[in-house]
Amino acid sequence: MESLRDRLYDSYVSTHAGSASGPATQLAYRRDLRPHLRRTGSADRLRVLDIGCGQGELVRLLVADGFDARGVDVSTEQVSLARAAGLDRVEHADFHAYLRASAGNWDAVVATDVLEHLNREEVLQTFDGARMALRPGGVLVARVPNAVSPTGGHTMWSDVTHETWFTRRSVAQLAAVAGFASVEVFACTPPAHGLVSAARALLWKPISGMFKLALAVETGALRGHIVTQNLTFVARTTEVTNS
Repeated sequence: MESLRDRLYDSYVSTHAGSASGPATQLAYRRDLRPHLRRTGSADRLRVLDIGCGQGELVRLLVADGFDARGVDVSTEQVSLARAAGLDRVEHADFHAYLRASAGNWDAVVATDVLEHLNREEVLQTFDGARMALRPGGVLVARVPNAVSPTGGHTMWSDVTHETWFTRRSVAQLAAVAGFASVEVFACTPPAHGLVSAARALLWKPISGMFKLALAVETGALRGHIVTQNLTFVARTTEVTNS
């Protein structure tokens, strides 16, 4: 009998969010990925692997920015669509096996809206595989649903294939267990790219402040609260030194 996971992913493009998302992906790339990759090194010197790359839209954006980027995805449907669109930098493979087979080959591994589709054992396996695949000084950059967000259920449960969500502390725990030297966690705030979005970004500041105040009152912790529906984390194989 075909598993639930196989049934859902066999038709993911046609039944859910498997299609390319255009401007939204570009905005998320500029906010959640590019700044952290540029902190790691100049684009022309970085090899970047996008795991769970889907149709390769992020790979295309990375290449356009000068990165030596490639993607891997287990979905035959999505890889075929990427290649039909002229993108030959996407491979069909299980990314866990791909990471194990490419030890020390990459400067950055990126996973955007991927880890929530895995169970906890698979998530830790991904952290382990990414650390092994990275060169010294390399980074794992990922965007995941934030379990602390008061509105996080909108992201987490809008897709029945989601299995795991995250917090700042659980991300730090996973990174430490996998042997990363450090991890930073960032809020995915609404980006301002036009009049309406600028108004949203402005309104978000007092609204998020109220959410943070409620958490501070309940927990006693005055700082460090991230309340956006998603969060981005950057796990590094070596500590960052200030020269």
